[in-house]
Amino acid sequence: MNEQKLDAIIYPSANAYTVVSTANMRFSPNTGLPAVTVPMGQALTSGGTAGGVNLEFLGRDFSEGPLLGFAYGFEQATHARTTPALYGPLG
Repeated sequence: MNEQKLDAIIYPSANAYTVVSTANMRFSPNTGLPAVTVPMGQALTSGGTAGGVNLEFLGRDFSEGPLLGFAYGFEQATHARTTPALYGPLG
């Protein structure tokens, strides 16, 4: 990250079409670096069912503040978070 002058690495953190835990592409648990995951949309299968797709922001040690800012900015720009079909809004 230093060499490339990166503040964070951003990548999809799960495969919406599988429940096998090894399909998750998560670097945070393996590196110990801080990360925050936010929803980025729904993936549709050929049968029409949707699976959630997430985006993970991985940062440098002790960079939780900027990571939360990146995640908040992404959520505000995309409005990708949706209410699950089986549950109504909290209120």
